[in-house]
Amino acid sequence: MDLFEFILIITSVVYALALAQILAGIGRLAQSETTIKYYFPHTAWVAILFIGILLTWWAGWEFRGIEWTFAKYVYLFISPILFFLMTSLLIPQNLSESGVDLEQHFNRVRRPTFISYFVLMVIQFADGPLLASEPWWFSGRLPQLAFLAVVAVSAFTTNRRLQTLCPIGVIVFLIYAVVVRFWIPV
Repeated sequence: MDLFEFILIITSVVYALALAQILAGIGRLAQSETTIKYYFPHTAWVAILFIGILLTWWAGWEFRGIEWTFAKYVYLFISPILFFLMTSLLIPQNLSESGVDLEQHFNRVRRPTFISYFVLMVIQFADGPLLASEPWWFSGRLPQLAFLAVVAVSAFTTNRRLQTLCPIGVIVFLIYAVVVRFWIPV
C-alpha cells in the first residue's frame, strides 16, 4: 500500500459516514409514523450532497500521482469533514411525535449548512492548483463562480422561490461538471 492509498482509505471512511448519515436519515423518515411535511429545497439539497460526495470521492483518484505531505493530506481531509458536517446538519436526527416539518428544519440549519458548502466548494475549486498542476484560471472557473454565487444566495435568502431555484441551479452545474469532467474526452 502506498501513501496515497493510505490517505484515500481514511477519507473514504469519512465520506462513507456522511453517506450513511443521509441513508439513515431517509430510512428514519420513511419508517416514521409521525406526519412528515416534505420541502423540495431540503430534499433537493440532500440529493445534491449525496451526489457531491460520490463525485468528490471519485475525483479524488486524480490526485494519486502527486507527492504527498502532511499539509496536503490535511487539506484533502477538509472536504470529507465538511460533507459529514453538512449531512449531520441537513438530516434531522430527532423525529418528534408531533411530526417533522422539513421546511422549518431546513430554515433552522440553512445558514451553517450553506456556509460550510461554500467553504467546501472554494476548497475543491482550489485543490487542483494547490495539490496538482492545474492553472488558477481556466474556462471552467466562470461556471464555478456562478455556482459559488448560488450557494451564497442559498445561505442568506429566505425567499421561498429562490430557495427552490437554487438547488435546481446547482443540479444544472453538477450535470455540466460531470459531462465536462468525466464524459467529454480531452
